[in-house]
Amino acid sequence: MDWPSRIKARQGPLYLAISELIAQDIGTGILRPGEKLPPHRELAYKLGVTIGTVARAYNDATERGLVVGEVGRGTFVTENVERTSETTHLVVQDDADRAEVIDLGLNLSASGECETMFRDTLDKLGEQIDCNSILRYQPAAGMHAHRVAAAAWLSRFGFKPDCQSVVICNGGQHGVFLSLMAVASHGDSIVTEPLTYPGAKAAAQQLNLNLIGSAMDSSGLIPEALREICRLRHPKAIYTMPVLQNPTTVTATQERLEEIAEIAREYDLWIIEDDVYGFLEPVRPSPLAAIAPERTIYISSASKCMAPGLRVGFLHVPERLLHTIQDLAAMTNWMSSPLLVEIVALWISNGNADHLVSWHRIQARMRQDIARKVLGDHLHAPPLSSYHLWLPLPETWRMDTFATAALREGIRVITADAFAVKRDHAPHAVRLCLGAAFSTQQIEAALLKLVGLIDNPPRQRMDLEMIL
Repeated sequence: MDWPSRIKARQGPLYLAISELIAQDIGTGILRPGEKLPPHRELAYKLGVTIGTVARAYNDATERGLVVGEVGRGTFVTENVERTSETTHLVVQDDADRAEVIDLGLNLSASGECETMFRDTLDKLGEQIDCNSILRYQPAAGMHAHRVAAAAWLSRFGFKPDCQSVVICNGGQHGVFLSLMAVASHGDSIVTEPLTYPGAKAAAQQLNLNLIGSAMDSSGLIPEALREICRLRHPKAIYTMPVLQNPTTVTATQERLEEIAEIAREYDLWIIEDDVYGFLEPVRPSPLAAIAPERTIYISSASKCMAPGLRVGFLHVPERLLHTIQDLAAMTNWMSSPLLVEIVALWISNGNADHLVSWHRIQARMRQDIARKVLGDHLHAPPLSSYHLWLPLPETWRMDTFATAALREGIRVITADAFAVKRDHAPHAVRLCLGAAFSTQQIEAALLKLVGLIDNPPRQRMDLEMIL
């Protein structure tokens, strides 16, 4: 390794110099796809730098998609740097690409059921609405009638919302952004699950907030771990998805949520409860918004339970934060589209929304049953009423290698590092989403290909240099 002499010739932070050397050696073929980089301590000793410098260098290289870190295994050069973004970034495919790739990466709800009711709604809408009011500027929180409909909708999920505390936003992602802006400032810390929604990670990064992953188990966040973080790190809030958590599908128990709420009260934390998937679970715990309403921002979205193109989200906000979030909504969006919100409110009142929830639950269960049949023992959890599942990989596969091989087969999956709060601590797994595929036949065909990959791992390369 000639890195010591090459680093001396560079200016600027040492960690960036190391990261750039990794990029150069990958580009020239010195570092090969799948090759394992030296452990932090070993490389620090060879280069005469601190372990922290090497850790920052590896983190930077990970963010650039050059390497991937895996718990208990080390840091590896990605198998195909040019295609890394397709397996770690959540992006909507162009129509031209959809015929070539079955997308099990983007977590969309199934489509089709709402098309007829949407056409029927558009045909009748002009006769049913007050066009003058719809076409005017509206309050940032939304029209009063729309907030009343939203409160009625949220009441289906285990608490009694007040329409005056509802803020209409431009989908769940906008709701997450508003919530983080409202409860924290530059440099503050937010506790979340160790694997969490990438949109929340991106929002926190843009706001210069520090995410702290707290340990979880099959019942949700572990209270002892959360309490220790609160004692040592003094976070401002908890961001959590208690029902069908993304990506793990874990649903917290009622007892666990009550413990989390008690800790939040003890340390005076805000709670951001992202419940966009909660509608899929017919038997579910009461939301944190019911347990600790004075400190919980509750987020729901029509985009998941009705149709992705209906970019309408609902926030239920504690009184102390209401004016702040209304001001932030005006600043970032001015107002959500009254026409879209009118359609959602109409569907809530005429029963279309309830029909769609029932349909989505059936679709999700049917697709999970297909996954259980095809994946069999490769799945570690029973099928759920969920559009996504968490697939741990056998030791013979690394997640980036598996995702790249799947992409060659025409199947897109998302690797665990997209969700990991600490990128170098991603577990050995991928998330599969079953909603975006056009048909159950397409899902079954894609999963059969994935099983073929799992059962036929790549041969381990071994040469004299690796042995030495």
